[in-house]
Amino acid sequence: MTLPKLLYREAVIAAIFLHDVSEDYHVSLSEIIALFQFSHTHNIPIVFRTGGTSLSGQSITDGILVDLSQFWDGMKIEEEGELVRVQPGITGGMVNSYLKKYKRKIGPDPASINSAMMGGIVSNNSSGMCCGVKLNSYHTVKHIKFIL
Repeated sequence: MTLPKLLYREAVIAAIFLHDVSEDYHVSLSEIIALFQFSHTHNIPIVFRTGGTSLSGQSITDGILVDLSQFWDGMKIEEEGELVRVQPGITGGMVNSYLKKYKRKIGPDPASINSAMMGGIVSNNSSGMCCGVKLNSYHTVKHIKFIL
């Protein structure tokens, strides 16, 4: 189900789309922190959404739904493909396509890897038929930045 259809079925207080509305504007970490502060001050739950491929309904809320799928899609490959830094809005398939020239790929390989975004892959501890527990998200993440 697409996000617009989901909004009509759920009693969402606000849907925030962190899309790049212009070439010159980029959402900053301070704006995300301000969003968390607003949520905390007003006691409104906040849920982040990326690809929406999960079967468990993690992006359903009666509070604030923040869509990261169209903006936070940066990636940086380091150490000849040994390390990759990703933002939550890039798909696992896209990360793997960039890593291919280094003969590497990320550990998790969910069936929805071409649609699933890294924010959901990591937060759901995705794995897959080929990686099992040994190469799931939690076992292959070296560093992670959280904003609480």
